[in-house]
Amino acid sequence: MSKKEELHPCVRCYKFPNEKDKHCTDCGAPLQNRCSDEPGLLDKGCTFLNNQNAAYCAKCGQPTLFQLHGLITPQYKFANNPVFSGESNWVKVFGNIK
Repeated sequence: MSKKEELHPCVRCYKFPNEKDKHCTDCGAPLQNRCSDEPGLLDKGCTFLNNQNAAYCAKCGQPTLFQLHGLITPQYKFANNPVFSGESNWVKVFGNIK
């Protein structure tokens, strides 16, 4: 963590980390809520640092590390999955209306 970043307690167990820790040493939870889109061979990835309460990345829309680790949940059941993109999602939301 840089000197400008404020240290926050772990969102799972509330232990305060050391300055250079990336994961909690007590429970293993990530200490920064980064985008889960990591760099690969063909993609630069995102790894944007999001707010502590963000379930999805503010820059690219992918799930954040906190969401993937079950530390926070999205506010909307079908977030990042358009409801009206096809019949299957319509049925998920409204059921078979006849």
